Amino acid sequence: MWRMNLYGNQRGYSSAWPHNSVWHDMRRWQRNMDYRLGGTNGPIRATFPRTNVYISDESAVFTAEVPGFDSEEIEISVLNKTLTLSGNHKSEEPGETSRIRRQERTNRDFSRSFELPFRVDVDAIQAKNINGVLNVELPRLPEEKPKKITVNAT
Repeated sequence: MWRMNLYGNQRGYSSAWPHNSVWHDMRRWQRNMDYRLGGTNGPIRATFPRTNVYISDESAVFTAEVPGFDSEEIEISVLNKTLTLSGNHKSEEPGETSRIRRQERTNRDFSRSFELPFRVDVDAIQAKNINGVLNVELPRLPEEKPKKITVNAT
């Protein structure tokens, strides 16, 4: 069964429009497979590590899933109102007398940046990595905290 495109041509048989080629279909198929299998453009790569963000009057708290990453392999930086989480995990190397039969765990790295809604006190930032969950607490600067104003009745 042939499908017609917007230009009235049968799919894959017209060279009048460059998108109607076998190579275009192959590239589309590759992008689709990369996406489904978590390739460079896929959902796994784009959203690692998964994060939750909590905002209060006092601070912002970021939690991120970083299984298998040691605390030394994770870097946290704040510049202006941007928080950047990055990490680099090296896989173990086989001994000299052994060879790899199957390798699914490889070197992994990530980098994600988040725009903060307020400036933070960089000297008071606390971070913990407990059981593969990174918890970063970013306290607001005192001048950024909301001020309570009381309303007097007259």
